[in-house]
Amino acid sequence: MTPLTLTLRTRPAQEVDIGLLTPDGLQAMGRPAIEQIKLTCGNRSLRLHELFEVQGEDTSVIHIRRACDKLYGIGMAMSFGSISVQGRAGDDVGRNMRGGTIAVRGSAGHGTGRGMRGGYIEVQANTGDFLGGAEAGALEGMSEGVIIVSGDAGARVGDRMRRGIIYVRGNSGDYCGSRMKGGTILVLGQSGCYPGIGMRRGTIVFARKPAEISATFNSCGVLKMEFLRLLFRQLSNSYRKLALLRNIGPEAERFSGDLALGGKGELLVLHSAL
Repeated sequence: MTPLTLTLRTRPAQEVDIGLLTPDGLQAMGRPAIEQIKLTCGNRSLRLHELFEVQGEDTSVIHIRRACDKLYGIGMAMSFGSISVQGRAGDDVGRNMRGGTIAVRGSAGHGTGRGMRGGYIEVQANTGDFLGGAEAGALEGMSEGVIIVSGDAGARVGDRMRRGIIYVRGNSGDYCGSRMKGGTILVLGQSGCYPGIGMRRGTIVFARKPAEISATFNSCGVLKMEFLRLLFRQLSNSYRKLALLRNIGPEAERFSGDLALGGKGELLVLHSAL
């Protein structure tokens, strides 16, 4: 069977919730039934065929073409299969995702990977705020999985993060790793102010020293941390996009914090970065 391909006919005037269009939601459905699915667009409903041209039959592999930022909820709560997005994606890509793969060949909006519990998300351009963060009112953000961003990320990357890995090739905004409880964040570009504010545990690795570090983080000096060598080797072997980490050495300046909350988290500023 050929992959299910959804090609956007024209940019909608209002946001469209396409969270139902996942391998889980479309499992065992034929093309005629898929074309009749109702989608919420503003204060009205539209049939899927009114917005998308539908081709293919394999619902475990979904291609979304000519995507725009009005399409939100792509891959919401999916547990298997793959979704590829050509163009720009809206907010909440991979929200509450439990498994599978999402690849965005463009930018993604706010809340990408929010509440993620497993799977893999790759964004070739930029993302908005709260990458891998928590749902509104939730006490924990991303708890498993891997997110790779080739461009820049907005503010509060990994807010309330519990476990998992977030990699940002470009810059990140303010409060990276805020209220973090575990997991690993890597930022190879410039980071904004006050990373790790309110964090209890976890590791944030920077290639460059952040713009400003909170007074509740204490410098432990430059250390040779062999676990970084192992971490970078494992990541470079597992993910082709991270092959550049292979040759980075283990020396880093370590900041422990947030001391206001026990100081068991850490910020690591690499000394032999790119």
